[in-house]
Amino acid sequence: MDKDYDILKVIWHADGGEDYAKNATKYPSNETCVGLKGYGVDCYDPATAKEQFEAYAKYHGNDGKNQFIQFMMSFLKETAPDAETSMEIIDQVLDPLKEEHPILIGNHKKHREKSEYHGHGFVGTTNLETGKMLHPTNKLNYAMAQRMADIIQKPVELVIEKKNKSPEPVGDGDNNTEEKKDFTRIFYPHKNTEG
Repeated sequence: MDKDYDILKVIWHADGGEDYAKNATKYPSNETCVGLKGYGVDCYDPATAKEQFEAYAKYHGNDGKNQFIQFMMSFLKETAPDAETSMEIIDQVLDPLKEEHPILIGNHKKHREKSEYHGHGFVGTTNLETGKMLHPTNKLNYAMAQRMADIIQKPVELVIEKKNKSPEPVGDGDNNTEEKKDFTRIFYPHKNTEG
C-alpha cells in the first residue's frame, strides 16, 4: 500500500548551460507563483537575478560550472494548507544555506489531489565568501531531507534527480544508453523536544 509523503526533490542539471540559467531565474515567478524570496539576488527581476548568480560565480572563477542546485518541496494539504505555511517551511529548510549561498525561492499553488502548494529553491552553488562549490552530495541531501522532516514533524520522501541533456552510456562502450533513475529514500522526524 502506497503512503503519502511530503517530498523534497533535489534536481541537479549536470550540464545546465545558458538556457537552464534563464529558466531557473524565471521559473520561480511563473503564473502559479504565490510568493517570492531572494537571498543575495533580486527575486522580482529574473534577468537581474541571473546576472547576480553569474557575477558571484565569475568572481570566484566558477563561471561555466553548474550554477544551481534546485530543492523542490511539495507539501500534502494537511502540512501546508496555505501559501504562508508553504513559504515558511521552504524558508526554514533552506535556512542553513542562506549565509553562504545566493538563493531564489518561488512558492507555487497548483491543485493536485493531495497537495496545493510546492516551492522551488534555486541555491547558487558558489559559496559567497570562499568560492567553494556546493555539490548535491548525500551528506547535503540527507541533511536537508532530515531537516524538512524535523521541521514538519512528518516523514519526508527524498527524491534525487540528476538531469543530463544526453543519456549516460550503459554497457561496454557500445551505443546503448539509458536514462539515470531517480533515487528515493524516506526520512523520519526526530521527536520535537522544544516547547
